[in-house]
Amino acid sequence: MMEKFVKGIDTFSKVGAYLSALCMLAIVGLIVVEVICRTFFNFSTFIADEYSGYLMVAAVMAGLAFTLKSDSHIRISILTANLSPEPKRYLESVATLIAMSITMFILYHAVLMVYDTYSYDMLADSISETPLYLPQIMVAVGLFGLALQLLAEFVRRLPFCSRNR
Repeated sequence: MMEKFVKGIDTFSKVGAYLSALCMLAIVGLIVVEVICRTFFNFSTFIADEYSGYLMVAAVMAGLAFTLKSDSHIRISILTANLSPEPKRYLESVATLIAMSITMFILYHAVLMVYDTYSYDMLADSISETPLYLPQIMVAVGLFGLALQLLAEFVRRLPFCSRNR
């Protein structure tokens, strides 16, 4: 049961990684279109820089969970490098719980930010007048994915879990 839950979280993280890659491709596409329009047709899309910024935030946030799953986050292992497996697992479990608590706190405030932006009908101060809650949603979704992946990492470190790290 628990392994199925963890596998579901891992799948969610993988979807985030694919979404992150798609955002990066969309950024490239926007920049290419902007360069072609300016070079050959002497006009601008007026949105390429703004939407590239939104897509960059989406790419980073969507990729957070998969980055954790693939052990690609920067880790300072000066304390755990010389520990035996059991104390190392205990210390990493405590660190994971602390990281999850911090992530949940930030997630809570990100959701409040999105809600406030939506309820006040805030728009970007640009020619596109993009509703700001749309790009902000990815911040909350990315933090939610990271919190889930941190939970999965904690579960993997439990003694009864067969896939202990």
